[in-house]
Amino acid sequence: MGTSASKQFHNEVLKAHNEYRQNHGVPPLKLCKKLNRDAQQTLHGHGMEEHKEDGSREGIRK
Repeated sequence: MGTSASKQFHNEVLKAHNEYRQNHGVPPLKLCKKLNRDAQQTLHGHGMEEHKEDGSREGIRK
């Protein structure tokens, strides 16, 4: 999945999630690049493969 496809995927997931939050009267979330980067580094620190949007190798230990 290319960079623009990945960005589109993240935006679509965020939009769907925020619609759900709106139904429950809570404020929307927005993407945080630093938080995403820190989470990815934590996965690597625990020996986990990089997250792939297509589901391949997601959460598989090295």
